Amino acid sequence: MRRTSSGRRLIVARPIGFCFGVQRAVNLAKQARRKFARVWTLGALIHNPEVVAELRREGIRAVNSLRQVRGGALIIRSHGCPPEIMDQARRLGVAVIDATCPHVGRVQRVVRDLKSAGYLVIIVGERDHPEVQSLLGYARDAGMVYDSKMKVDGRKLGVVAQTTIPLKAFQAALTDLGQRQFEELRVFNTICQEAASRQAAARKIAREVDLMVVIGGRNSANTSRLADIAREAGKQTHQVENRDELDPGWLLQAQRVGVTAGTSTPSWVVDDVLSALRTSRPCHRGCRGRRGA
Repeated sequence: MRRTSSGRRLIVARPIGFCFGVQRAVNLAKQARRKFARVWTLGALIHNPEVVAELRREGIRAVNSLRQVRGGALIIRSHGCPPEIMDQARRLGVAVIDATCPHVGRVQRVVRDLKSAGYLVIIVGERDHPEVQSLLGYARDAGMVYDSKMKVDGRKLGVVAQTTIPLKAFQAALTDLGQRQFEELRVFNTICQEAASRQAAARKIAREVDLMVVIGGRNSANTSRLADIAREAGKQTHQVENRDELDPGWLLQAQRVGVTAGTSTPSWVVDDVLSALRTSRPCHRGCRGRRGA
């Protein structure tokens, strides 16, 4: 806990900053840039606009399709991708550097093995999230994203989790599936422990403060979950991507401020926001823009 110049207390969640998988992906991309004249990522390397902009300045560009790749190296982002995407990239003659988070890679192998053993693979997670899409690619026609209305009776079921979903969401899905009629049920808790630790820390801190500030990209699922957890605790919660989005008016009634950040939020962005919170003084409502240094 740190006390600011205005007497306000900041409680910062730990761990904070990049997780191992995200840091690894960024390091691999920068190493590739030193070797190749052109470096591409299929989609944003990580879900943080500040980092994506920094990489773009260094010559590492995100594209939406393999058709946009012109030589050089392609970085497979930390969320992973379906195996056929890597095969297609290699056929294009570009160097493929797999920056898939090792935790996601483990889930991919579990999914592949379950499919080979004749299981229907059920993925508990967000259907449109790139990690889930990559897992569906490994399951092929034997994979489904969990839905409470799905029909799975009489099948051999293998269940995995998107690495960043809350444990309670996974448990709720398992309770539902356990009430179905199935031949066999195999469950793999593939939730990343670091993501789970951040969620637990956010839940604990939210109970102790007047206001929560969650730092990270709005397109980051794990960051949004941290904000949801804080709101579920009944606390005023604001998600910001950088210090410029802070509003001193939020601090009017806040003597204790909790701060947490997603796994894709770099430490320099966290430090920048913390610096602003330490020096910002509450002012009257409507004073947005008159921030501290």
